[in-house]
Parts: sequence; C-alpha cells; structure tokens
Amino acid sequence: MLKHLPEGLTPFEDSGFARRPLRPLAGERVWVDCRVDAGDGVPKLDLWVNGRQVEPPVAQQQDERHMHFDLGLFDTFDRIRYQISTQREQSRTFSFEIEEEVRLERPLAILQTARGLCLQMGDFVLLLERRGDALWQTACQEEAPEGELCQTAALELPDGFALHVGEKDSLWELRRFSSCVCRVSGFTVRKDSAGHIAHITQHGTLNTKYVWGTGERFDHVNQQGYGSNGRVVEKFTQQGDQTYLPMPFFMTERRFGWWCRGSISTQMDFHNRFDLCRETAGDCLSQDVLFFGAPQELLAQFLAHTGRPVLPPEWAFGVWMSANGWNSDEEVDKQLKALRAYDYPADVMVLEAWSDEMTFYRWNDAAHWKNPSQTVRRIRESGLHLLLWQIPIIKYEWDAEPNAWLKRDTEEAIQNKYCVCLDDGTPYRITEKWFHHSLVLDFTNPKAVEWWFEKRKYLLDMGVEGFKTDGGEFLFDRAARLCNGQTGLEAHNLYPAQYIGAYHDFLDQNGVDGLTFSRADYVGAQTRPMHWAGDQLSLWPELSAQLTAGISAGLSGVLFWGFDIGGFAGELPSAELYLRATAMACFCPVMQWHAEPRSGQFYATHENGFVNDRSPWNLAEKLKDARVLTIATDFAKLRQQLRAYLYAEARHCVTVGRPLMAHLCIDFAQDPAACACEDTYMLGRRLLVAPITRAGQIEREVYLPQGRWRHWFTHEAYEGPRTLTVRVPLDQIAVFERLEPALPA
Repeated sequence: MLKHLPEGLTPFEDSGFARRPLRPLAGERVWVDCRVDAGDGVPKLDLWVNGRQVEPPVAQQQDERHMHFDLGLFDTFDRIRYQISTQREQSRTFSFEIEEEVRLERPLAILQTARGLCLQMGDFVLLLERRGDALWQTACQEEAPEGELCQTAALELPDGFALHVGEKDSLWELRRFSSCVCRVSGFTVRKDSAGHIAHITQHGTLNTKYVWGTGERFDHVNQQGYGSNGRVVEKFTQQGDQTYLPMPFFMTERRFGWWCRGSISTQMDFHNRFDLCRETAGDCLSQDVLFFGAPQELLAQFLAHTGRPVLPPEWAFGVWMSANGWNSDEEVDKQLKALRAYDYPADVMVLEAWSDEMTFYRWNDAAHWKNPSQTVRRIRESGLHLLLWQIPIIKYEWDAEPNAWLKRDTEEAIQNKYCVCLDDGTPYRITEKWFHHSLVLDFTNPKAVEWWFEKRKYLLDMGVEGFKTDGGEFLFDRAARLCNGQTGLEAHNLYPAQYIGAYHDFLDQNGVDGLTFSRADYVGAQTRPMHWAGDQLSLWPELSAQLTAGISAGLSGVLFWGFDIGGFAGELPSAELYLRATAMACFCPVMQWHAEPRSGQFYATHENGFVNDRSPWNLAEKLKDARVLTIATDFAKLRQQLRAYLYAEARHCVTVGRPLMAHLCIDFAQDPAACACEDTYMLGRRLLVAPITRAGQIEREVYLPQGRWRHWFTHEAYEGPRTLTVRVPLDQIAVFERLEPALPA
C-alpha cells in the first residue's frame, strides 16, 4: 500500500508520509515523503510546475519503507502538482501554490460606521462592532461598509472597557479605565495568485498574568507562556500539550475573554506575545468575540453563545464501574456478585467489550452472551444503569473475514454515501492509526443518521440508558467532504460533536433520560452531557495531569468531567496511587474506575489471562493490600452521601453556566492567591477540594479564601483567607466545606 497525505496525521509526530512544509513560501525547500509496503518497488513521482511537466526528482530512501522526494525551491505563486506511483498503485494528484506572505500593521483608512468601526487593511477589512455586551471582530475579504473617515476612534464597551484604534504602535488597543489589557499590533496573511487569503495570523500582547481555558489541557492550567495547536488529537497516554478536547476560547484575570468563532482550528500562542493563527475558507477570514466581566460571567457568556448546557440524570453522579475485560455473562455476573459480597455501592456499569467487534451494534455470540436481554435485566435489577461503548466507524476488518452484517453495512454505506467521502466521491477511509482504513459515518447526513440508529434502537428497548461515545478524532484528510458541505479541514474538530450530538439526540428522541460519556469534543461540549479525560497510564505524573485537565476543562466550559481512577493503561497502580485517585474522584463530577484490555498496549509483565481490572477488589487481591478494598469502599459510600449535593449543584451549574469542578477564580476572582492556585478546585459552591497527587505525600498546603471553612473529616473550623498545612492520611482527602457567607437559595 502506498501512503501519502500532505497534511500528515497529528501535530506531535512525523507520520513519515507528509509534505514538508505543507504550505511553502518562496525559497523554502519542499519535501514529499511517502511510505510503501514490501513488494511495491521504489516509487516514482511525476511533477508539474505551472502546468508544465518537469524532470521528476528521484526517490531518496530513508529505510525499506519510507522515501523522500526533494521537489526543490519555487517562486511566489508557482503552481505545483504531483502524483506518486508504485508498481501496484497510483496516488491521487496533489496540488499546492506558493503563497505570498504579507505583514499588515497599519490601516489604510479608519471608518466610523453605523455598526462600529472598520479598518481598511488593503487585502481585507477588519470590522469592530459592539453587539449586545460583546465586541465582535471580523476579518473579511469584502467591500468596506459606508462610514465617516477618521484618524482615531474609540468604541465604548461594558465593564469600563473601551477599544481604541488608530493610535501609535498598535492596530487597536483594549483598555479598562485607561489601563491597557490587550494590544493588537497587526496581522500576517498568506495569499494566493488570485488574491485570496488562505491563512491569517493576528499578533498582539496581553498584559495579563493568567491565560485560562483553551480546552482540556494536561500540561498547565495557566497557558501564559504556552499555547494550543487547537486540534482535536488522539494521543494514547501522556498527552502533554495535546488534547482530545480543545476549545478556541481563553480568558484572563483582567476581566475579558476571547472566543475564536468558526470551524477551523485556531492555533494559539501565548509565549512572549499572543498569536492567533487560522487557515481560512471563504470570504470570512476570521471572526472573534470578546466578552467582559469576571471569570464566571465570561464563561456564562461563552456558553450562552454556544449552546444551552444539558443536565445529566441524577444517577450519573453516583459511582461508575468499568473494565474492558468484561466481555461475557460470566464476567458481568462476577462483578455483580462482588458488589454484593463487598457491600460496594455502584450506580453505573459501562460495558466496552459487549459487541461482536465488527458492527458494534450486535451483541457478541452465545459463547459470550446467552441472552443479552436477560443480561441487561440482571444489571438493571442490581440497581445499575447500563452504558454501552460505541465508535462512529464501519470497520475495515484486517484480521478476520467480515461477518454478513459488516459486509452489508459496508456496501450500503458506500452505495448510499452514508459514510464521509472524498472530494472525488470515493469513500474516505481512516488514513492511519486507530481503526485504520475503516469508513467513518457522516452524521451530517440525516438519512445516514436514521440508518445508523435503526440498528441500535433495540438496545434502548432492552434497557440501555446511554453510550460511551469514544473516539471521533479520525478526519485526517482535508479532501474529505461531508454531506453538509464541510471539508476535512473544517470538519476535523467538529466531527466529534456531530457524532456525540447525534447519540444524545437519539436518546432524547426515544424518551431515555440517559447520557453520552465522551472523550473528544469541541465548541458546545456543554450540550453533550459528560466527558472523561481519555487514556492515561497508572503513574503519578498522569494523576497530576488529570487534575490539571479537569480544572482547565472547567475553565473552557466543560461542566461535567471525570477520569479513570488510578489510570487506564499499563501496569497496575500502587495502592497509594489508587487510593489517592479514588479520593479525588469521590470529590469530582464523575467517579469511575476503568481498565484497558487485558492484553493492552502497555501490558507487559503478567501471564496470559491476568486480570488487570482497576476494581478495588481485584487490586486488593493483586496488590495483597486489604486497605485498597476497605478505603475505596468507604469513599464509594461517601460518594453516595454527596449525590444529593452534587445533583443540586449540577442543576445550578446548568442554569448559570458554571463548571461543577471549578478553578478558585470562578468564586474568588478578586483574590490573587486564589487566582494563582492550580491544584485546588471548588466542587460546586460549598466544597473546596485539594487532592494529593505525589507519591509519599502525607500533608499539603491548602489555601482557604475569605470566609469560614470546616474540614470535612476532622470538622475543625478555620477563617480565611489563610494558608494552612493539612495532614492527609490515606483514607482522607483535604476537603473544606464553606460555611460562610451563606449561599443564595
């Protein structure tokens, strides 16, 4: 198989078959990489420059499978086409143009218009308009509106803010009570020979200490000095600066927030200055909305623009249990028996390995499930609510003969274009990685959605109440085209939301008070009930990263979030790690444990058949430590006591647009110490939670903002603001209940 995709796959690694650089400028050497299988022979590349075929470069072999082609240097506006072929196959034709890059720092004219201000930038116009209490900035290639010519101008905004344009050393400046909080110095654009701007970057400076938001971030809560590539990225464990759930939104302690509207990823850089970089589609190059107010007000405004939050059912705030190894009646019954034997309270069971592993809507064979309806009934009669694992693909089966249902589904999806296609009408297949070569359902096609859920309706009739909507990070090819007209470039980040939203609607339309539980997502995540942090190893640094991810997700508008207790993958967690993670999860929006397949990617040292479940009873046995079961069960029972509080606070969160797991700046925005705190959060409005995330740590410092606070376990009372050192035994967590001031009813 010949493999070449100009844009590659993910930002964190070289795929070995991309074009470098993807969008070259004049004088930049262009390389085309490809990968071939054994028996393909040495590939050749045909090259055309400005419509004329030229002498092709010779393949330079990196190893047995990877080849480089040096296309050389080109001039501005040169048009290049190329095609790669082997003895067995030929790629489609790829093309690009050498763009011109221009820096624009001063407007040619400033106009006072009926709706605000217009800056004529030569290659585009920049519209600055107050709409309600927000500032809208739109860069577009269209005629400037009528207006009065002026040298300088100001636009009054809420909360003491004003926008000033036409002054020295800035394109525009945002001030609050005469103090500059943000300055935009100009734009860099890349345009083609027709004058269309294909890429736009906005440059400026932020006079702030904190940059909060940008999505669920595993590296830092405060993104000042860092940044985001803005892309939905699937990275298995140790995510670092990558994320499944980016958000083109950030806010600062200086009382303003910034939302980059649009479907195409926005790269945000907050190192020495701030840069917002976007590719474009159509005449609207970029559109930004600035909000004003305290952090909670900024979040509420952002959510008001992006969709009404959804309240999960009350039972979702109980205890969740899951493991990938539960693939049969025997496995399920073993867990149900354990719940009774150990008096362990649980409310939700997630089955991942329930299906035939081909269609993902049919239960596996009778050797695994004798009677699925009765299995579901036993689960429900045990007091558990059942979620089933899902993936939005029609699988390409590499290792076995596809069953009759998969064959039929594949034929129907291709024939009726229920799957995402390429711009030439052929089916898009996942380029590489997870579910390689599978088809991807097009959830923007109403007929495809109807076809898809007709096959799953019987699951709801059985008593299934939700779905673990995994994956969705599959649209790598920009040549992909969705039914609604979106390209792969536009749809990459939107696809998870389309997929998860369709499942949420499926439940709602069938009268099921259930939920989706999702890993990837984007703008509007609050309209799709619950999310989890994806896959992490059972290591201490991963627990610390999960704490960071939960707090930053909340600051990005993700209201209900959780993680896998003790990690999902690799060798079993230590008793200490597992119990510290259990304590944190007890005081987290979602409390759930889960484990990878029993022969998973990081599975190494155990014999075949080793059970790697992260259930407290399995870990107590494997680690030979009875404390694991005893303490974990106590925390599960404590969680049951918290359910009424959590559900009441969740209702409040949905009403006001607040994360249930909230950075201290949400409640204490005027407190510098609270704003600086990145390892403590409010769970609802009453509980301050300070987890332990380091091995061997038996005490930690906790900052208590102003008010009266009571230690959850010792019942000692404290007056804030103050910092105290708290001893934290393994069967506790540093949690303080806010006593005063009293909360409004």
